[in-house]
Amino acid sequence: MIKKYDSQRMYQLILKIYEAYGFSTSDSEKIAHTLIYTDMHGIESHGVQRMSMYDKFIQNGKIKINSSPEIIKETSVSAVVDAHFGIGQLNGIYSMNLAIKKAKEHGVGIVTTKKSGHYGIAGFYANMAAKQGMLGISSTNSRPGMVPTNSTQPFLGTNPIGFAMPAHPHNFILDFATTTVPQGKIEVYRKLEKNLPEFWVAKDGINPVHDHNDKQDLDLLRVPKSNVGLTPLGGISELTGGHKGFGLGIIVEIFTSILSQGDTSSENDGSNPTIGPCQSFIAIDPAIFGSKQEIINRFSDYLQEIRELPAVPGRTIYVHGDKEQLRYIDAKKNGIPVDDATISEIKLIATRLGVPFKEYLL
Repeated sequence: MIKKYDSQRMYQLILKIYEAYGFSTSDSEKIAHTLIYTDMHGIESHGVQRMSMYDKFIQNGKIKINSSPEIIKETSVSAVVDAHFGIGQLNGIYSMNLAIKKAKEHGVGIVTTKKSGHYGIAGFYANMAAKQGMLGISSTNSRPGMVPTNSTQPFLGTNPIGFAMPAHPHNFILDFATTTVPQGKIEVYRKLEKNLPEFWVAKDGINPVHDHNDKQDLDLLRVPKSNVGLTPLGGISELTGGHKGFGLGIIVEIFTSILSQGDTSSENDGSNPTIGPCQSFIAIDPAIFGSKQEIINRFSDYLQEIRELPAVPGRTIYVHGDKEQLRYIDAKKNGIPVDDATISEIKLIATRLGVPFKEYLL
């Protein structure tokens, strides 16, 4: 069952949990903000649902609480950051702020970060740049999940891409996995006991796995070199464009692991504590092309033209960021939806850490 919870009370609970782990108040605020931001914009797969996974990583030392990102190579427009296995949200905020600073000074900032951690949604970091009047792009690799076109074995990660640009009445934000769906979406469906649409998950590269009770096959999604994986964006066949999602996943690897000389998705099976995901952060100041305000205004008018196109009867045309904005408005008023299984996980974490769960959530 899914219930709605007050976002501010949930934020305070998460803040207290991360302080109890040993993070500073400032860092705990940043982590809590990214998780609540994600749920408030309707991306339940990467919000508080991820706290159980982070808890396991903190306990087994894969997330190092007292670690700080370090610049190991730098130019006026670029940098390579070694995150030293700090929590991904803090690494991402640090790295995108560095890219934004370079873009303000030189028009473009590109930062690639290695030995990081799961950082949530790529769109959060892209939107950090958009809030500063810039174009923002962020991506991350991950553990192997995607089955390359015509392969029977996962090799690339879900490798999402986030893009954001200032616009009116709200920023344009496009955030998508280069697999048909992210791993977290599978986890949400299994918690809700919902069957998966066909060809989200494929066995032997071609056979669908869609029964949420199919524990034997679905559990193989986390097993290295198994014969079960997520399909590329576009599906299992070149006829439906699966090779395009596969190619986009490789592009993400270029900007994350290859340029940083870090670990590729295929090297990250989760068993080696010295291997971690890589990320990229790009900020571009539109002023290097002309009047920033004129560019933003023209883009805003362009998006409005799309919204006003003739629509299929009974449907509404949305551009990227519209639905998220509507979900944000609703969540601010009515609370964020969280499933019972996730609430139970958070309660267990809070209880173990001595955080009074009932003071924040009934």
